[in-house]
Amino acid sequence: MPHLTLIPRHRHFVDFGIDSPTLFLNEDRGRINELDENADRWLTDVGEKVVTTERLTAQDLLRNKETEFAVADVTITYAQGDQIRKCRKCKTAFDEKFLIPRVWWTTLAKRSNGYFGYQDILDSDGTRTGTISWVRFMVKRVSKILDAHDVDEIKYHWVKLNAVTRWNASNNRTDIILFDHPQFAHLNGDSILRDINPRELGDPFWVYPSMVEEIAQLHDVTIWETRNLLRDFELRRAFYRFNYKYLHEIPRHMTHVNEMVYVTESILTSIQKHHNHFLATDKAVDAPPRMFFLNIQSRLDSLHNMVTNLRHRAESNNARIQNEMALTYNDAARIDSSAMRAISLIGLLFLPAAFVAAIFSTSFFNFDAPTGIWKLSSHFWMYWAVAVPLTVVTVVSWFFGPVIMDKVMPQWRRWVE
Repeated sequence: MPHLTLIPRHRHFVDFGIDSPTLFLNEDRGRINELDENADRWLTDVGEKVVTTERLTAQDLLRNKETEFAVADVTITYAQGDQIRKCRKCKTAFDEKFLIPRVWWTTLAKRSNGYFGYQDILDSDGTRTGTISWVRFMVKRVSKILDAHDVDEIKYHWVKLNAVTRWNASNNRTDIILFDHPQFAHLNGDSILRDINPRELGDPFWVYPSMVEEIAQLHDVTIWETRNLLRDFELRRAFYRFNYKYLHEIPRHMTHVNEMVYVTESILTSIQKHHNHFLATDKAVDAPPRMFFLNIQSRLDSLHNMVTNLRHRAESNNARIQNEMALTYNDAARIDSSAMRAISLIGLLFLPAAFVAAIFSTSFFNFDAPTGIWKLSSHFWMYWAVAVPLTVVTVVSWFFGPVIMDKVMPQWRRWVE
């Protein structure tokens, strides 16, 4: 008879670095009652499905205390990794009970944008006695709000999930630890409980379709959130015409959203690869029919296809925002160009008159007011002798000056650029 143990976040879990209000315990109890009411669907095949909760400490885990937790087929533990890292006793308990890999505690894993790891637990003869797997997902949520000055502003927050699973081949027991984001961890825990199939418990990867499905749904939400930001900009382009800071914020967040979709797709590929490895090396005689395990792979394949399509949607959003940025900057350049053309036209209107006034103001011309007689100096040719060569030198320097400087003094650009 499958025996499921759900360990909720509770004040008595302070030794694990876990502290939460009683509200979550009440929510868990409501969930337990709901599962008990639906237990009939388990009676036909394998008997009654039992879900219980316990309060355990780090000492209880280290002493292997005989509890419901010790005999359960599936356990779900909620924890906060940062607080456990600070508690040596708690970290020791988790290491010894769940065989959490050393790399999981490192800063490298803590700062990573996502990963999946898998390891077989082997006896001295090289026979698989269990498996350990660990996964990290991250999703960026974005939304538009009004700041204190009623100006549009984009806010964001990260949703993270770290999970470690340990599977025991002798009794098909699965221990699941869900770290980090409390609400999302509980959502994943509920999904795992909802999707449990006793015939699949012999496959340590049975937990991942439920997790990946929740992640894929969250990616879908955040991709549409960025799409809504983009659509709002498209519809109100004139309003945001010169708000370049806001236009810069949209692709900045969209880059992170796209990155996380790519990472999730990569993680899912790794999960599928290691699941195929497990199927290829699983030689257990008393294992359930392999078709149930192949169904897990089929669900992973389907989710991979969905995530890939979400990536295409994210890429489409990115192409759209790049188009909007190009259009906005082109409009700004067109406005600047119009202003420059106006200034150039004014210059053209005044330039001939200014040129004539400059020439007649020189001493080459002399006007005698009493007699009204104009006199031109016989040395007026000197003006043209200087002006024409100087003009020629200026034009030649403009077109051929950089080429000549590159040959004469190759380092000159470093001084002027």
